[in-house]
Amino acid sequence: MCGIAAILTQNLQTKESFIERAHHLLNHRGPDSKGNWQDDHVGLIHQRLSIQDLTEAGNQPMISENGRFLIIFNGEIYNHIELRNKFFPNKNWHGHSDTETILSLFEKFGIDMLQHLVGMWAIAIWDKAEKKLFISRDRYGQKPLYYRFYPSGDIAIASEIKPLLLANQSNAANHLMVAEYLALGNYGHLGNQTFFAEVYQLLPGSYAWIEEGQREITSSKYWEIPVIPRSEKISVGPKEITSLQECLYEAVNSQTISDVPIGASLSGGLDSSLVVGILASCTSEDNPISVFTAQTPGSRWDESPFVKEVADKWGSKMNLYAKDLNQVRISESLERTIYIQEEPFGDPSIIAHGFLMDMAKEVGIKVVLGGQGADEVFRGYAHNIKQLFSHELGRLNFSYTLPELSKSNFELQEMLRIGLGAFFPEVERKMRMNSRENRRFFLSDALREAAGKFEMSSRLALANNWEDSLRESILGVHIPHLVHYDDRNGMARSIEGRMPFLDHRLLELVSTFTAESFVKNGFSKDLIRKAGKPFLPDKVINRKDKLGFYTPIHEMLHIEIDWVHDMVGSPTWADANVIAKDIEFYRGKKDSLEISERLWRTVSLACWAKLFNVDL
Repeated sequence: MCGIAAILTQNLQTKESFIERAHHLLNHRGPDSKGNWQDDHVGLIHQRLSIQDLTEAGNQPMISENGRFLIIFNGEIYNHIELRNKFFPNKNWHGHSDTETILSLFEKFGIDMLQHLVGMWAIAIWDKAEKKLFISRDRYGQKPLYYRFYPSGDIAIASEIKPLLLANQSNAANHLMVAEYLALGNYGHLGNQTFFAEVYQLLPGSYAWIEEGQREITSSKYWEIPVIPRSEKISVGPKEITSLQECLYEAVNSQTISDVPIGASLSGGLDSSLVVGILASCTSEDNPISVFTAQTPGSRWDESPFVKEVADKWGSKMNLYAKDLNQVRISESLERTIYIQEEPFGDPSIIAHGFLMDMAKEVGIKVVLGGQGADEVFRGYAHNIKQLFSHELGRLNFSYTLPELSKSNFELQEMLRIGLGAFFPEVERKMRMNSRENRRFFLSDALREAAGKFEMSSRLALANNWEDSLRESILGVHIPHLVHYDDRNGMARSIEGRMPFLDHRLLELVSTFTAESFVKNGFSKDLIRKAGKPFLPDKVINRKDKLGFYTPIHEMLHIEIDWVHDMVGSPTWADANVIAKDIEFYRGKKDSLEISERLWRTVSLACWAKLFNVDL
């Protein structure tokens, strides 16, 4: 895991200034060593966090044996040893870093090497002969890669946004992104766009070539979520559960490749508990894994009883470290987290995740595995389940849908919406669209006009079926912000985050299963519950609620509502009267999910604009 940046320019002063600035701003991503390389056309920089091959043989930029290619790479390739053995059985290697493996694969296969990689990456390879820069991101975009075009004609890329911003200058906001974030909580979902109007990101699962003087980047996809016709889907039985169990084990075990200590985060939920369980199952008592959790003692959201179940099951195979979130204060945490994240974010659980990374850093852990991504891959969100029931009910699959509905926790109104979606889908879509559009009421007139219609509302409403809407939900909404916060929170503490559930082989396997396989006997993620049974306590397997690292937002707002008022002030980009009423509501010690979410997004946006000198 590292920080990378590059600039294509023939201006020596610009190049050297960018290199110096990028090294400084990306140092936290790779404090173990740094390197750069430049010629008349390009400057490459690298900050290294040593995970595999701690020797100088893994330093970057790294040059190919034929002298033509130079690589800067951020990420981990979990199968690189297998690739060495398969394609280069007689090669004498300089070291055992995955960077050297990638470079050799690129020499041999060119861009086709991407099909062989299992892992996460942002790669930039300079072709000295063609004077072109090749860039690529992993399938889910776990590793970030941003780019910017400058009026001078220069082009720069970086692992984070900060090196691409001009010092001591204001920055323009992307008004569509701001509007959708404020009203809907969506972010990271508008393709290559960011909150900054002039900064873009390379799409996940894609690659591109960059040359001097380009004013746009045209990327190509090398991977898509597989589309399996319904007639070819497989009903899940014992054989398929065994295959899934093996795939889950391999996904976790392959991500233990490291020359430094690894740990894991644990909320007490199904997903993180399974990752910890598989890790513990292949760990000896002489080398227990470090596990990090956050708790809210005394609250109805406290998950510590489930964390204790996991700890009791694995005993001396894990060392548990806990953070009390009741002590968290927005005023002490928000600005730091916004600076780290570089963009506003959706809820305070991201602050809680940052505290886990703080604990990991304190005990010397440089790699942390987490359970993020399981809800996306295994359709664990409530709206996924509602879509599934509507889809199957519309197909008149009563033998499945009616018993499952009776065992679900859905209230009558929710069941009626499910039925509406099944038999009058256009009406339900229109209601969904109107609901989203109505939430723009507190935006300023200028912001509403600049944003136009909410793009995500349209994209989701136009999805033709459950599979289409699910695909849009996975790659368009949820995973982009998961991988964003995990990368930033970890790398700010020089820690590499890994997500076993985002092993693409896992999604490719479960995509072959029938829709009915995902919810059984009233339980979502039934596939995980069955395949993960050997690794999970019974009380965790039988959980129906979902909390994650809940951060007590209502209590935080009650305590620090005056600080929120001072930070937000009288915004020109939102209806100040609405915000003032929201603040008075929380001064009265009341609770409201809708108002708390609106206040949270408002204060996050205000904080972001202040820290990054953004014109809203």
